[in-house]
Amino acid sequence: MSPTKTLISPARPVVGNLDRSRGWRAPRAATLIRFGAVLVVAAIVFLPVYVSFVSAFTPNGEIARNGLFPGFSNLTLGNFTEAVTSIALLPQYLVSIAVVTLQTTAQIVTGALAAYALVFPRWRGRGLAFGVVLVTLAIPGESIVIPNYELVSQIGLRNTILGVAIPYLAAGYPIFLLRQAFAAVPTEIWEAAKLDGCGDLRALFTVIMPSCRPQVTTAIIWSALAAWNGFFWPLLITDTADARTIQVGISQLAAAESSSPSVLFAGTLLVVVPTMILVIAAQRFLINGLARGVLR
Repeated sequence: MSPTKTLISPARPVVGNLDRSRGWRAPRAATLIRFGAVLVVAAIVFLPVYVSFVSAFTPNGEIARNGLFPGFSNLTLGNFTEAVTSIALLPQYLVSIAVVTLQTTAQIVTGALAAYALVFPRWRGRGLAFGVVLVTLAIPGESIVIPNYELVSQIGLRNTILGVAIPYLAAGYPIFLLRQAFAAVPTEIWEAAKLDGCGDLRALFTVIMPSCRPQVTTAIIWSALAAWNGFFWPLLITDTADARTIQVGISQLAAAESSSPSVLFAGTLLVVVPTMILVIAAQRFLINGLARGVLR
């Protein structure tokens, strides 16, 4: 008889905790520690958000009785109704939307025009002009409040939407961010657009800005958030509740509803939710725009 050949399958190679047949690696102790630390930090960050969210839908005093996890039967929308009706919150909401629209549009247009002038046309003093823009980033806003107040009052725009927005129709940061983005665009693209007969405005808005979409989106988000969160200047330049922004209205709500925290939480949630939606929806463009803007 011929000897029977015994086939011995080689042992499966195991590298560390890796099982190649299943493609799974057991987590190491360091990974588990890092994951636990991330969970702890996330809990610390999101706990105030959760408390505010739950308190906005819970009748006043229920949090103290039921803790942080009230039943769904206790949830109510009455806090939002009371927050809107106790002060002029709805008109202030509309004022804030108008201010954000006007201020953001003006900052993006002026920022794009200035950034285009600082990058593509060749002219003497271009570096000095960019240095002046950078200097404006270091000037505290509080230091120019009094001149702005005197100017807006003299031209008759006090207690108006335009008066709230006019000192911020141009800003240094959008100019800086868009300038860095435009500088990364190859000059050949701009020269080709000019050879095709594009004027400066057409080349800017149809060629240059579409190629820098992440940075443009980042500038829009930054300008919109700055306009939405403005507090000191709208409080100073307005006299009536209907002309003030939502941030000023929330401070008035805090004084009017000091004995009803749930109503205050509801009003605060009405202010925070639009910014959260904006940031979450444009998170990808925001990260890409900031990363590309600082690498140039």
